[in-house]
Amino acid sequence: MPATILDVAKVSGFSKSTISRAFTEPETVKPDTLEKILWAAKKLDYTPNAVARAMITKRTENIGFIIYERQKPVISNPFYAPILASIVQATGERDYSLFIASDTDIRLPSGETMLRKQVDGVIIASQTDTGTILSFRKKGIPVVLLNYHMDLNDLYCILSDDYGGVFSAVGYLAGRGHKNIGLLSGRFTPFIYSRRYKAYIDAMAKHGLQPDYRFVQDVEPTIRDAYGLVHEMLMSENRPTALLCTNDSIAVGALKAAIRAGLSIPRDLSIIGYDNSDLCMVTEPELTSVDTDKSEMGRLTVEQLMKMINGKVPEERIITVGTKLILRGTSN
Repeated sequence: MPATILDVAKVSGFSKSTISRAFTEPETVKPDTLEKILWAAKKLDYTPNAVARAMITKRTENIGFIIYERQKPVISNPFYAPILASIVQATGERDYSLFIASDTDIRLPSGETMLRKQVDGVIIASQTDTGTILSFRKKGIPVVLLNYHMDLNDLYCILSDDYGGVFSAVGYLAGRGHKNIGLLSGRFTPFIYSRRYKAYIDAMAKHGLQPDYRFVQDVEPTIRDAYGLVHEMLMSENRPTALLCTNDSIAVGALKAAIRAGLSIPRDLSIIGYDNSDLCMVTEPELTSVDTDKSEMGRLTVEQLMKMINGKVPEERIITVGTKLILRGTSN
């Protein structure tokens, strides 16, 4: 018959309530008392829940996944949802569970308790700040940044090659004879926005092209907002012959506006999206898009974090996952 909390109380000499607190709120129990209770629990093979196991093994077998608030809900985010699915699979293969929270959640008392006391490591996606990272480090909790970079010592990051993806897309359009290439930039984090914008400017310069800044605009990364912006653009003189959009939702909005304006796609206007999400396959014509191996990003993130949890130093501090242009019917 499995041991009960009463058995632990009898062997350790402490009350049932003290035993319970030792497993649920160990910081409220004296160190020598806690040591005796854990010894009794181990002797009796008493592990009532994950918290108790963690007290004995010094591992929670949990990982925290923190996503920037503006990217919620992560399960429907066209970029982060496939990454999260890969992370769930990779953690599950290692018998780890995943806690998901936003950066706003962890600033609440409940969020701090959950993540800072009950995880072995943390993945922070999209954006964060120095204070958050240092707070985890003070607790001895390893951190890996996903799709974000900061200049801190021994900070490990998994990135997508945003610069290369945009640079190659502009190069493709220029190679097809386009000279008036517009850029619709989603209002993402400054880190992502700046790298993609710089790639566009550099690629245009390399091909001897001058941006028409009437058609270089930032926009909320939604179909609705992109539709409204492109609808106005297409009424301008010398409208663009190609639009590069920094996510697929923007590209779908652009495509919708172009079709409603009576344009033939891609004869009158080429459109390229970014992320190669499922949206690409539901439009007509299907959407050309820049692809990042999002499953690989998730796998590598967990791999780096597990090395740190196990006391190893990862060989690479920054890993960049490459991109490729997936050609479909919206570009020529």
